[in-house]
Amino acid sequence: MKHAVITGAANGIGEALARRLVRAGYSVTGVDVDANRAADLEPELGARFVIADLSTDSGVVRVNDRLASMDTIDVLIHNAGINAVRRFPHVGMTDQEKVVAINFQAPMVLTAGLLEADRIAPGGSLVFVSSLSHYVSYPGAAAYAATKSGLASYARSLSVALAPREIHVMTVFPGPTRTAHARRYSPDNSREEKRMPPEDLAEAILRGIEKRRRLLVPGFGNRTAAFLGAWCPRVVERVMRRAMLEKN
Repeated sequence: MKHAVITGAANGIGEALARRLVRAGYSVTGVDVDANRAADLEPELGARFVIADLSTDSGVVRVNDRLASMDTIDVLIHNAGINAVRRFPHVGMTDQEKVVAINFQAPMVLTAGLLEADRIAPGGSLVFVSSLSHYVSYPGAAAYAATKSGLASYARSLSVALAPREIHVMTVFPGPTRTAHARRYSPDNSREEKRMPPEDLAEAILRGIEKRRRLLVPGFGNRTAAFLGAWCPRVVERVMRRAMLEKN
């Protein structure tokens, strides 16, 4: 049985990924800080969880040590992420450091540790969940946008480095998704039903893994936004500024 590891697996996109991969026949190990939710999901999904805070060095070491003692990993999905949304001068340094630690530092350290320990199976896949903000910007969440763009750059370089080992690397750029995380940080939830269901995103990610894609922007609307962000960045930035800052 193939083994998948998903960070941030107790809620939202991570939970949808865990459910989809279990249905696809994978043995799933989730990593999350939410011990109560993980305890509910373990018997329901037949998954196992490592409880750890990825914003701390000790938490990352704990995860690396636990994963190094398990079966080799066929699919590793770096999904865990947090945000800190407000006008940049008012975002505290502690909040920004935590965003950087979870969204960017933890995936890099975990990946390096697992590769060094030879825990990624030959022909396995590393998946990095970035964000559509990489293409369209994210006014009011500069630290978040920076970490997600940094993750995309890291994954791009890693894919070249790991090609001789036939390890597949895919970067995913989701747009607005119908999760509690998106609801918490959006200034306007009046059109929440327009956001992509996390189950649809999980399905797209699994298809991307199977096809060994390097880049995935799921959803026609998101692909259109990414195209416009690349070719008309100032126009898109003005739209994002009105949507994110002027409604706060």
